[in-house]
Amino acid sequence: MQPVIQYIKTPRRTKRMACAAGLLAVALAGCYKDTLPVETDYLSKDMNFKKDVFVSNLGRTNMFINVFNADYSTQPLEFTLMSPRVEGKVPAPVLQELVDTRQWKDYYTGTEKSIAEIEAKRITVRRPIVDMNSQNGQLVVWPVDSNKVRYGKYYFDVKVKNGAGERLFTGLTIDLRRPRPYDPYEFDDITGLRKPDNSGGIIRPTTLTGHVDAQQREIKAENVQVYFVKTGNAANTITFKFVDKDSIGIPLTVFNYQRWDSLFYYSKMADRNVKFGFNGRIPKDSMSVTYDITNPFPILSEVFPGDEEAEYNFRFTRVSFGSRRIGTIGLKLSIHEPGEWTVIFRYRINPKFSDD
Repeated sequence: MQPVIQYIKTPRRTKRMACAAGLLAVALAGCYKDTLPVETDYLSKDMNFKKDVFVSNLGRTNMFINVFNADYSTQPLEFTLMSPRVEGKVPAPVLQELVDTRQWKDYYTGTEKSIAEIEAKRITVRRPIVDMNSQNGQLVVWPVDSNKVRYGKYYFDVKVKNGAGERLFTGLTIDLRRPRPYDPYEFDDITGLRKPDNSGGIIRPTTLTGHVDAQQREIKAENVQVYFVKTGNAANTITFKFVDKDSIGIPLTVFNYQRWDSLFYYSKMADRNVKFGFNGRIPKDSMSVTYDITNPFPILSEVFPGDEEAEYNFRFTRVSFGSRRIGTIGLKLSIHEPGEWTVIFRYRINPKFSDD
């Protein structure tokens, strides 16, 4: 019978083997690392600005986000706005002068219960009139009046670089136009003239349903004209009034289906119903209703122009030959110039609010 030979590793031998295995692993890892390609930065020849003309209005914040296509260029990229100028390559250094701007330090949620709570989330910062984010190329034209910067076309270049090099995008354009203090706006922001009646020169209600005249004929949106009137600068407010075809005031008591203390509009950006103004008040004569508002109004209307508007609908109910009918008139709007604003709805045909 063959003896059984048993090999027992001593602690010293185990230590020597572990050291050898460790050295082998390091050597193999070094060899593997030497076979990997060296990572280098990449600057795509196909990266570009998605638009080269930025239409802006004096007196409001004009924001342009997601304007650059990096096309797989290595991040981070660095953007530098250069050589602001007007026609004939005349330098326009005024575009890089610093002005006071209002910026967010905390998220707006739409659940804020007062204007003070909203304003507490913003701070005042000094920034260039034409301001480019150095990390992503987003462009902002901050509010400024025509006493400082004239409307017209301005040109600028942008240098984009990373570790692989740099590219210069030349001849980008800011088309700076006359103010649009509110929307919808009935004046052309290039000429300053009122638009043709059939091309936006008359503001009509966004919503008009359930309205008839004394002869039971339907009243349509084309039978109502809306006016925006600035009445002062003491505060930021909006007041709604109604008048008939003879410009005689219509008391708000006719809107007997309205819930004045719980009015909301849907905010796309906050993705929720947001309170329409604050501190709603109706005077004793019931001829108007006034709300305190932010500037701009809605508060995110300049960040997402066209997509963020407040809609206010007035409702009444009446009995017509045994059937209850609901009438609605409303408007989608935004206001960008600070001050006290009055919105007047004028019926060209007098509606019937009483029961039949």
